[in-house]
Amino acid sequence: MRRYFTLILCLFLSYSGYVCAYDETYTHQNITLQAAGDPKTGKVSICLKQNLGFEGGLETKLPSNGDRTVLDWLQRGSFDEDQPICRRSNHFHNPLETWSQSYMNDDTSLDGVLIRSYCNVVGWPYSERKSNVTWGTGYLSPNGTPITRYNQDMGWDNARDYYYWALTSISNTGLELFFTKTFRAVGQVLHLLQDVSVPAHVRNDFTSHEVFLGMESLDPIIFLSNRYEHYLQNRSTLIFSLTLDFPSFSNPRITDFWDTEQYNGENPSESLSLGLSEFANANYFSDWTIPNNNPTTKHIFPYPKVNKTNTRICEDYAQNSTEIRKYISRKECPPLTQERKADHFVVISLVNEESIITNENISSLKLSLDENVHDTYAKELLPRAVGYSAGLLNYFFRGEFQVTAVPIFYKNGIQYLRVKIKNMTLNETMKDGEFTVTYSYRPSWGKADASDDIWGQSPVVPSGTLEYGGDDQNPVEDTVIDFWIPEPIPKGSYDSVKFTLAFKGTLGNEVGAVIGKVLTLGEIKFGEEWDNGLNGNYTWAHTDFNLLGQNPANGSTSNIIDGDTLIKDNIRHVGYKTARVNDSFLSTRYNNGQFKGILPIKITRGTYIQFKIDEMSINQIPAAPQGYTNQYQGLWLHFNNGLVLQYTQEGQGIYYTPTTATYIFEPGLIIVDNIYQLFQIAQIPIPAGDMYLEEISFVQQLFPLDNLSDVEHHQHMKIDSIRIIEEKQQ
Repeated sequence: MRRYFTLILCLFLSYSGYVCAYDETYTHQNITLQAAGDPKTGKVSICLKQNLGFEGGLETKLPSNGDRTVLDWLQRGSFDEDQPICRRSNHFHNPLETWSQSYMNDDTSLDGVLIRSYCNVVGWPYSERKSNVTWGTGYLSPNGTPITRYNQDMGWDNARDYYYWALTSISNTGLELFFTKTFRAVGQVLHLLQDVSVPAHVRNDFTSHEVFLGMESLDPIIFLSNRYEHYLQNRSTLIFSLTLDFPSFSNPRITDFWDTEQYNGENPSESLSLGLSEFANANYFSDWTIPNNNPTTKHIFPYPKVNKTNTRICEDYAQNSTEIRKYISRKECPPLTQERKADHFVVISLVNEESIITNENISSLKLSLDENVHDTYAKELLPRAVGYSAGLLNYFFRGEFQVTAVPIFYKNGIQYLRVKIKNMTLNETMKDGEFTVTYSYRPSWGKADASDDIWGQSPVVPSGTLEYGGDDQNPVEDTVIDFWIPEPIPKGSYDSVKFTLAFKGTLGNEVGAVIGKVLTLGEIKFGEEWDNGLNGNYTWAHTDFNLLGQNPANGSTSNIIDGDTLIKDNIRHVGYKTARVNDSFLSTRYNNGQFKGILPIKITRGTYIQFKIDEMSINQIPAAPQGYTNQYQGLWLHFNNGLVLQYTQEGQGIYYTPTTATYIFEPGLIIVDNIYQLFQIAQIPIPAGDMYLEEISFVQQLFPLDNLSDVEHHQHMKIDSIRIIEEKQQ
């Protein structure tokens, strides 16, 4: 009667939020803490810092949700998975059954009936049981299609959704809320994985949770507690003093951490390529599944075996006692010492007559589990529980891409973000997904606490297929995407803008994987929008007058500003044959002081030229001897090493030197090119040493004619903007 009173009390307390007791209050949270690794050096912490901008890694606080850290929320999830108590009925997985039948089904005792009745009525949302792996991941088989689990919003699939929603949130509140739910959900999935390192959870042994641990206490926390789990509650030193056993999967599926379906009941193994439930099922006993003890049909398992071939009887002291007990050992027997060095695989029960306790009778002896056995199991199972948890954490955040960001300007605002993406996830392909860019920035009137920041999102872009690009022997080209910014980001907010690139799609064997990367921008080395009058932002020189006799009285040359556009016209009237030029330039060659501090500009492999010329035309190209030209017009860039870059239109360019790269552009478009790549494409070697831009020139040139002109030659150009910008790889 006392026992059932305790049961009812426990259920009542659990329903009201009390914890009935691996233990969620201590053990699960400590395993998660150890799995996450040191906050300064752990892989997950490094990922949070490098990819997500979480400067504190695992110790980063999420203030809008209780000021808790990322690690706090992972541990909180490890606690919450047992709340309410009826969720626990989904925490079992027998790897020798099909996953649709591998859930716990041995709760047929009176206690089990009472608990099942309670969960069918009070805890009704959890009345339809699922196996642990299905409850955690949604899969009924490794290669199947995930199913919907009623009342499950903290599984692997949910964690990925929350993660994606966090990465694509357009408010700080939403970002922190969904990151909180991400880490909490991951923590709950870690709890589920950790549970399958408990033999009772993988051997259909709910009965072992019904054992009342002594009558010395009515504490409901120790009722419904498996004795092995209870043993670990106050022994955190076992968790924090071990060496982790990481799984050694090759191109894993998410379910492989639980069950790879390699173990079939005939091939026990200690391989780290097995799922955690397979290892625990094949190699360890739970209270009611010891074959020598005549277990019920539901508790019979082929392994482990106790026989005279693979085990022997050894003596050792009971834990914290001088009592000598006999143990079944998988190893040779050491001398009897106070250090208790024997292999405590299972203890021989006192119900056996002393005379029959021999190695010859080892297969028929009644056996049990004591604290020495629990200690042995813990030291062998915990390294995998923690190691597999760490592996699962790393698996969640394993996605990596190298991203190079280049802002593209229009009218003094960022109109596009060009990103070059390289998949750096080791030996895994990204495909069948989508990319999204989200951004935030502080407006000119915004507060330093970011409360006034403006948020936005670019339209979603299909991902295509990105093979692994980290192999230098087989280089893979970057995927280049220009993301449109619906409301251009003002240039004045350039230093505060932050972008987040998110991918959701297939990564390796995982459908629905999510990867995130926070991006910042490189340096603007030069920028001209012609919004500052004819002199511009840099006091340009213009040859719309007779400079050094270049422009005699044979026509007209003009440079005017219309709004924020520089309009250039160079005209030679009918009846003249002398030359005419109109050049707008910045140059170290003609530097009398006005270009100081502007040029030269250092050019690196990540430097881009951006410009927009809306019009470039000539009404009629002057006649010239074959192979020559009598005019040219375009944008020219001159460098310190003798290289020249010419942008022009068909028929309006000129052969200058063998080290001049000439490109035809389309007027009206924003042209964005990497300067180094332009010379590589033109097969012009770039000399060794630093490269500097020494001159920028928008030039119109009409050469002298042999005969008087019988037509007015009119060169016309409308220039919107020009910039030199450094990309940023991250």
